[in-house]
Amino acid sequence: MTYVSVITLVAYALVLVLLAVVSVVDVRSRRVPNGLAAAIGLLWAVWRLVLGFAGKHMGLGFKAELLGPAPDVMVPPGFSIGGISLASGILGAVVLGGGLLVLTTVYEAITHKESFGGGDIKLMTVLGLFLGMERGVICLLAACVLSVVYVLVRTLAQRLVRRRATAESGSAASRCGLSEALGEDPKPFLSDAIRGTASERDRDSLLAGTMPFAPFIAMGTLIAFVA
Repeated sequence: MTYVSVITLVAYALVLVLLAVVSVVDVRSRRVPNGLAAAIGLLWAVWRLVLGFAGKHMGLGFKAELLGPAPDVMVPPGFSIGGISLASGILGAVVLGGGLLVLTTVYEAITHKESFGGGDIKLMTVLGLFLGMERGVICLLAACVLSVVYVLVRTLAQRLVRRRATAESGSAASRCGLSEALGEDPKPFLSDAIRGTASERDRDSLLAGTMPFAPFIAMGTLIAFVA
């Protein structure tokens, strides 16, 4: 593996690390910090400059390595990540960020419902610098598909939990009536039913509000890298 390939692989790894941090923050606070998005953009600028200086050091030319395609790198278990040029990265950022902004604006104007947040748009913009237009589209599509699958699975799981809770509540009510007929205290059964219902409400409340999209963008980026 060449010197510039190692530099590129490190840059890609740092992108994934920053995306992991962004995902954790988004899940906890439902926001994508501008500082972390800016850090990914700064990483891209530093990476391209380092490639230029590395090219000059190896006699390939500063400008050639700065503007030309980044080297292809291999990652286990044999996936190849093709490099893109500086111009392709800028085009990817403009198309992804600008396109997503326009799409979001039109959608919200028509439906009066929120869709992508500003943080998600900024995140996709800086990722476009690394991914380019084609891989950026793959990343966005993969993120959308994964988020839809997540919502469907979550909805199904919630329905199953509610049905189970309803069945248990009905069973508890039946036992309560039997306990009253026998002169027993029904409170334990009622307490269990109430605790179970409250537990489900608490679990649902964790999923309330805007669904974090950064984790799906992170998974989409990983898919786009090796696609």
